[in-house]
Amino acid sequence: MLEIKPIQTKEEQKEICELCGVEFDPDCLAYSAKENNKLLGVAQFRILGEYAVIYDLSNVAGIDDPDALIITEKAVLNFMDSCGVKEAVLKNGDRINLKEYFKSPCK
Repeated sequence: MLEIKPIQTKEEQKEICELCGVEFDPDCLAYSAKENNKLLGVAQFRILGEYAVIYDLSNVAGIDDPDALIITEKAVLNFMDSCGVKEAVLKNGDRINLKEYFKSPCK
């Protein structure tokens, strides 16, 4: 079963970022994606009031699991929405209006 959870310590975040080939940013919050305790990926992000940025969304080196990343991104966006974020910017530059994003069941 796929588990998307917040990373609890900066030490763990740094280790996971290294395994995923992304630069560790201690100022970011982060989620990990695991399946059967096997690390699949990481997301690093910042919440800046009503605005947020997802800086990194990456699989572990040697793993290609885009579905795990999509679900991780959705979990991060859901957390942002619950924190009152109104707009999120993704690494690729896409902007997401969170005020409307979770109203449709097809998102």
